[in-house]
Amino acid sequence: MSELLPLGLHLGLAEEAYHADPALGSTSIKGLATKPCKWQYDRLRPRKDVEPEHLVWGRAWHCRVLEGKAAFEQRYAKPPRPEDYPDALNTTDQIKDFLRMHGQKLTGNKPELMARAKEMDDCPAFFDEIFARWSAEHPDHVQLTDRQVQEIEDAVANMERDPTLSSVMTAGSLLDGAAEMSVIWVDERGIRRKCRYDYGIGPTPQRPKSLIVDLKSFTSYKGGSDEEAAIRKVYDEFYDLQTGGYMDGYVAGRAFLSEGQVFGIPPAPGYLESFFNAPGVDWVWIFMRRDNGMIPITLSIDTEDVMFVEARKTVTAALDTYLAYVARFGVDQLWTPPPKAPLRLNHTVMPTYNRGILHEQPNHR
Repeated sequence: MSELLPLGLHLGLAEEAYHADPALGSTSIKGLATKPCKWQYDRLRPRKDVEPEHLVWGRAWHCRVLEGKAAFEQRYAKPPRPEDYPDALNTTDQIKDFLRMHGQKLTGNKPELMARAKEMDDCPAFFDEIFARWSAEHPDHVQLTDRQVQEIEDAVANMERDPTLSSVMTAGSLLDGAAEMSVIWVDERGIRRKCRYDYGIGPTPQRPKSLIVDLKSFTSYKGGSDEEAAIRKVYDEFYDLQTGGYMDGYVAGRAFLSEGQVFGIPPAPGYLESFFNAPGVDWVWIFMRRDNGMIPITLSIDTEDVMFVEARKTVTAALDTYLAYVARFGVDQLWTPPPKAPLRLNHTVMPTYNRGILHEQPNHR
């Protein structure tokens, strides 16, 4: 069920609360700009599939870089395994062997066998109970494989070796800014919107502009060099639309700051005033290329660049599309594209390749 957050600037907002708000974010705007009817269908008919590995990995990497090692280990810590507790009783057969040594009955299900074993003074610990206690202490745990944990630590280590990134990192995490700052606002056309910055860094005497850092990871690519591959990802995945939409949120965040609509605690006194009142903003993408040895690629661009002028036009067109479909169908009905005349075919519009070899030939019968 969707839950509306108060309009304003939010610090320390839980990821689940942010995603539960039905405001339009960057993913929605991309869907509206490309396939609006599919976007609405997926919104009303969400799939409950297993989350893709790359999303699990990306979120874990975000946590490690943006929130620090302690938060990462709390959320993605490795759960206990039976081999870590060789003296604990784990399987039903192990419990029965213990009971057999004490001349006890061997009938009943596992909980009954455990209860009977606990009556013995020398009863070892039960792995089921060890795991239950650990789970209670890690309620938000997401399980990663040993390989995934290693990849994330390798990625962080490579980031720290990068001379550009090392200047804004310590202990594998970004510093001197705010992680996952969110803005929820209603724009001038009455559309409820939202954005969530991975990491915002205020200006310094050497750098007058604020920085918005956006973490992205990828494996598949087009292009020759790592930099070309990352640039192609920006283009193919419409990341410029995200930036264009998020800069609308930056303007809204500045207004909320002046009005005192701020929720949560800033990382330092004066941080918000400095971040939102800088003379400009540079957008910084930090890409992690997983298929080439965890190579970090940093791309930066002035948010006043003409690329974002075009991106904002696309964002505006996507929101126009949203309003048009809502006016016709509403927000709780499936959307259908405008009617089209049936397409009449002839040989000129068909592919020219010969398909005969794909069909069973008479001499093969």
